[in-house]
Amino acid sequence: MIEHAFLKELINNPFLLSDLRFDDISKILQNAKDFFEKENLLLEFNLKDKDKEIYVIGDIHGNLDTLLKLIEIINKNNPEVVIFLGDIVDRGPKQLECLLIILALKILDSQKYYILKGNHETLEMNQYYGFFQDFVNRFNNSDNFNEILKLYNVLPICAIINDTILCLHGGIPQDIDILKELRGIKTKERKSLLKSVSLGLFQIMWNDPKAGLKGFTESFRGSGIKSFGEDVFDNFMKENNLKLLIRSHECFPEGYRWFFHNHLLSIFSSANYRGMFAPSPASYAIIKNDEIIPKLLEL
Repeated sequence: MIEHAFLKELINNPFLLSDLRFDDISKILQNAKDFFEKENLLLEFNLKDKDKEIYVIGDIHGNLDTLLKLIEIINKNNPEVVIFLGDIVDRGPKQLECLLIILALKILDSQKYYILKGNHETLEMNQYYGFFQDFVNRFNNSDNFNEILKLYNVLPICAIINDTILCLHGGIPQDIDILKELRGIKTKERKSLLKSVSLGLFQIMWNDPKAGLKGFTESFRGSGIKSFGEDVFDNFMKENNLKLLIRSHECFPEGYRWFFHNHLLSIFSSANYRGMFAPSPASYAIIKNDEIIPKLLEL
């Protein structure tokens, strides 16, 4: 078991993260993995006190400044639960640091902090968008990256709040029954699921809502990935007795965007993701009294 005092020091002094030896990083990865293995692929939260708040945080992508500001807000307001929607790494300047801080938070308070799997929690995306190479450059050993992959393989896929609000990274899949199939399955039992569910899991991490669209259509993102319209979104939500959905996966100039008559909120929690020539604020969401309140982050 890793020392909690050590983890708290890392969170309070993030510059220390850059000098960590892999042995210390390995302990953090393994300790966090132990917690994730006890969780279900579909997380379910039912707050007895509806006045309690849940914070939902979108893509971080190595933006340490944004992450530290979010942690400051969390510490000040003390929500009951904090859910990260994935895409912690790739592209940004402090990818490993962001991952380690969030894992440290998980270890310190496993009943408060949760992390869902995004489309960048995969080897293929890390190799293409930078995290894998950044990691290898630091430690001169690509084999050690397998510990990162083992962590990815036991991350939950989605979460339901008070039987009403669905949280996930990308969007609804074509498999309208997938939530029923995921319910009660531990993350470490993922391989026991039928192969037919694999496409649905993939689409949960990759699909996008699109205004004015009907049904599912092919996406510019690649094979098997879909854009979805309000009609199939409504069908999916009705079939699963849900009312609202929060997702991330897309960066918008205004920071967040509502879809489908304010029933789907898309957030993104890395400020100025496309650079200073295309500035965009970071956003997050607060769930309270079964309602969603989007917030812009002031840095």
